[in-house]
Formats: sequence, C-alpha cells, structure tokens
Amino acid sequence: MSYRIHRVSGEVQLRVLEWPGERGTILALHGLTGYAETFLPLIPALNPPYRVLSLDLRGRGESEQPADPRAYGLEAHLRDIATVLEALAPEGALLMGHSLGAMLSLAVAAEHPDRVRGLVLFDGGPLPSRAFSESLNQVLNARLEELPSLEAFRELVRSMPFLQPFDERLMPILEAGLVREPDGRVRVKFPSRLGALEAMELGSIWNDRLRGYAGRIRCPVLLLKAPVGTFGPHDRFFTEAEERLLQEVVPQARIAEIPDTTHYTIVLGYHPERDRLVRAFVEEVLG
Repeated sequence: MSYRIHRVSGEVQLRVLEWPGERGTILALHGLTGYAETFLPLIPALNPPYRVLSLDLRGRGESEQPADPRAYGLEAHLRDIATVLEALAPEGALLMGHSLGAMLSLAVAAEHPDRVRGLVLFDGGPLPSRAFSESLNQVLNARLEELPSLEAFRELVRSMPFLQPFDERLMPILEAGLVREPDGRVRVKFPSRLGALEAMELGSIWNDRLRGYAGRIRCPVLLLKAPVGTFGPHDRFFTEAEERLLQEVVPQARIAEIPDTTHYTIVLGYHPERDRLVRAFVEEVLG
C-alpha cells in the first residue's frame, strides 16, 4: 500500500497521504486524537480503484503544530479542509470521517455542498453520549503523554480495554503517532491538553450548529456505529438520543452497526463487514 505525501500550505502546512486511483476521490478525516495513518486498515477495501487522501489535521501527525491554543478548533479545521480540497480535489470528494472527522464532514457537506459527493461517518456526527464523554476524558488523561520507552508504550496500548482483543497489526499504526526522544522516551505528537480544549469548544457549540444544518445536507450518507463501549457496555458513543438527532438533520442517512467494535476499533481495526458496507456505498456514490 504505497502512498505519496503532499505538503499543502495554507494557514499552516498540512500533510496529506495519497493512494492514487482513477475512479473518484475520497478524503479521510480522523478523530480528535488520530492522524492520517488511522485509516490504514481501510485502504485495501478502497484502493484500487479509488483515489484516497488522508489528512493530518493541524497539530496532528506531521502537519504543523501551532503553539498558540487559539489556533485550533472547528473553524480552523474547516478552513484547512477547504484548502486541501481546493489544492488536491477541486472536483469534489466523498468525505470519510471518524468521530471529530465525522463532525467536520457534516459541516463541510452543509457549508460547501458542491464539494461533497457523499459521506461515510464512523461512530460520529452529533456530540457523543454523556457516558462516552466522561470516558473520553479518561482517555485524554491516560498515561500516554510521555512514557520511558517504546516498550512501555507497547505494553500500555496492548492493555487498553477499548482496543481489545488487541491486534498486533495495529502496533505500527499506533506508533506512528509518537515522537521518539534521543534518550529512548516516547511521547504523543498531539498534546492531550489541546485535544481537551477542542473537545470543550465542540461540547459548547456543536449540537446547536448541527441542528442548523437540517435540510442543507443532501448527499448520500452512511453511518457505521460501534456497539461496544469504551470501558464497558455503558459508554457507547451513540444512544437513541444521538441517533435521533442525526436522523433529524440527515433523514437520508443509512445506519448500520459493525459487530464487536469500539469507538476506536471501528476504524483502527480489520473488519470484513465494515469494508463490505463501505465499498458498496462508495461504488454507489462514485461509480
């Protein structure tokens, strides 16, 4: 699965991975703590023949990381996505978003409908359930900010309940989100304090903004949900309330569950049923 690397310059420099293809463009947008490589398990289901772009949101992966916390947030991400689409997919694209990336996908589809041919949403769209939000705070506060060694990181992620049963094929993808220090220490590239600030901003504004998009998103939409909670059965992203809100805004959305997945492994995992559903939807939308 060889890819090209693009550096797109706008307000900040953004890294975009590209798997070339000839049958339409898909732009993948990762979640709050993710990065472009998060979507690697999905690429074989789509490429070939489709062209897939995967963006490092600002501050993540190898995109530029502004020091000023005010440089982050919903509007900054939307401007970046518009810059990437203009530079690499002026003809438009199908957007494929996980969690935060699903929110961004909905916003782009509502505000720039001429740029968006369809949406695939992975366990995201509205704000998550209260129980999930509480669990997300635990994830952001986990002992991942800095660890004494790469092996310590590996031991920790192998034990995380929301990555169970752990698949060793994920380890290189998880390690792509690290900075390795000369003394052997490792730290995550995107500081959790910035993630917490973005989550706080979205928590105060997003569902009202999403309601304002009712009637404005007319493209085909597929939502894939994870039925397993982050730390147990009680803290799934979607409850009936979240699903109802999404259906009020995009009544045309098709909704399916991917068995045995959590909010994280629905993308960061290998699932034939997920791949089948996504491929069939993409073929219908892009041809």
